[in-house]
Amino acid sequence: MPDAMITLSDSLTEGLMDRNKELLIVTHNGRFHIDDVFAFTTLAIALDLDNRPFKVERTRDTDIIEKADIVFDVGGIFDGKRRFDHHQIGAPERDIKQTPKGIEGTIPYSSAGLIWRAFGLDVIQKLAPDLDDKSRKIAHNVIEKALVIPIDAIDNGKMHPENGLNFSSIINVFNPPWDTDDSSTQLERFFEASKIVRTVLIYQLNIEFARLRAIGCTEEAYKESPDKRILMLPRWMPHIYPIFANAWGTQLVIYPAENEWRIGTVPIRMHGNDRRKLFPASWGGLEGEALTAETGIPGSKFVHKGLFIAVAETKEAAIAMAEKTLGG
Repeated sequence: MPDAMITLSDSLTEGLMDRNKELLIVTHNGRFHIDDVFAFTTLAIALDLDNRPFKVERTRDTDIIEKADIVFDVGGIFDGKRRFDHHQIGAPERDIKQTPKGIEGTIPYSSAGLIWRAFGLDVIQKLAPDLDDKSRKIAHNVIEKALVIPIDAIDNGKMHPENGLNFSSIINVFNPPWDTDDSSTQLERFFEASKIVRTVLIYQLNIEFARLRAIGCTEEAYKESPDKRILMLPRWMPHIYPIFANAWGTQLVIYPAENEWRIGTVPIRMHGNDRRKLFPASWGGLEGEALTAETGIPGSKFVHKGLFIAVAETKEAAIAMAEKTLGG
């Protein structure tokens, strides 16, 4: 079923915010997985469950499911409003053209993806109410690619969890042992797992909010930089995205750090390793007096043997090293 059937909407929470009514949330019983824990965590933030009465029923009982306010990962129905299952024939899926974590092609939604599509913007609004609509949507899409799509892919068998601990396997260890048949223990563990997911989600969003704040700072710094090939920043900040988003010809970036000045290179592609410009090969691996003798620039401190990062003692030395690298 095409991605177009799912619509981002800020109105889904309207009928669910009666704080005088206990909200009944239903998901399946038995072992829980990262997708249903992530789905519940999204709802918990979007619907402000910390400050209202609610009950979670983990069951497959159709009578209870029919009475629920929200059902996810069980029930065999998706309607984009109250029912968010993905196991039925014709359940939603989307085509991934970009490849976060190596994922591509048609990826069905799990309950995590369905709930995030419906309530993710509300989560961001709760955590960062001052963001404009454009920034909210950018943050929403970043979480979609960084966390949600991999969860969906793993849950639907389109991606195998790597060996060792990862987000999915960490949540799996919260399940009680196979010979512990205690639904109250399972529900308690479910809530414990949700706390972990909530922490990861909030920290991931904080990183994205900081990246969005850096866009304006970087654009202002670019305006003030005399040589547009050299971006002069007041401090380190995420700068690669603005360089590509604005199609700048920036080749080197200078910023202060820990009583020294660093000169960074810019990748040819946003997520690639190849660089637009490397430092001279003869500088590679040198430091101190040996580097100064080679560059002819007092204050030259260090150049990585990979030629992608350099350090100077002063701002003036950093600029001189950058200009010499660019042939200025």
